[in-house]
Amino acid sequence: MLEQFHRTYKYAHVDVVYTSEAEAVAGLLADSFRVAIVSRPFSPADSAVLAEQKIRPKQTKIVREGIAIIGHPSRTDSLLPVDTLKAWLLNPNAIYTFVIEGGGGSGILRFLRDTLLGGKMPAAKLYRADSAPAVITYVQQNPRAIGLIGAAWVCDRDDSTTRKFLETVRLFALSSSQQPGVYYQPYAGYLRPGFYPLSRDVYALSREPRSGLGTGFISYLAGPEGQRILLKSELLPAAAPVRVVEIKEERFTIEKGK
Repeated sequence: MLEQFHRTYKYAHVDVVYTSEAEAVAGLLADSFRVAIVSRPFSPADSAVLAEQKIRPKQTKIVREGIAIIGHPSRTDSLLPVDTLKAWLLNPNAIYTFVIEGGGGSGILRFLRDTLLGGKMPAAKLYRADSAPAVITYVQQNPRAIGLIGAAWVCDRDDSTTRKFLETVRLFALSSSQQPGVYYQPYAGYLRPGFYPLSRDVYALSREPRSGLGTGFISYLAGPEGQRILLKSELLPAAAPVRVVEIKEERFTIEKGK
């Protein structure tokens, strides 16, 4: 995405810092960053801090993404009811170590607490990795590890890096409490209908008082070209249509002409 933005706008340059969600928002509030791409909108407390600085915050929903669950490649079973995942996470004696992208301020950890676990923190063993590739490496090397990462890392089947990752980990398909026994992987077409149970919205948060480089980058992400790129990465764009095609097999006969 960033490479294509720079190719399109040759005189613009965006410096990117990859960090946890909590650090990104804290940096935005402290004026260290002008824009933060995170999986939550501004909170009332965030808005109050910016109001004291006479800043009117702006937020734009960019995309909806799934949280992918990955396991060691030796696993033979890749079907996982979300209620089973929840029970594992709440069990301090669970046999699995859960590896979470984003370190201590992880947006995935916050999502698990607020959305899946009803306000509770996971009781199972946690290993907090600094990046999605670090999660994948840990899972590759530990048969009792289960990783949680943004789905774009393992769902863009046209990307050579993604294909390499998928050769070395097992991607789980999840079933929800509402549709037990029906399993989906975190591809874009299954996010809008709500079939895949672990999905979240991603926002661009801005503190720019007037149009600038950050605002231009957000406009690119939310515009037609940016949304098409996001869709290609198996994310669900906020402003672009996604078509789900259901194929039904039916018997038919062809009568030979007389």
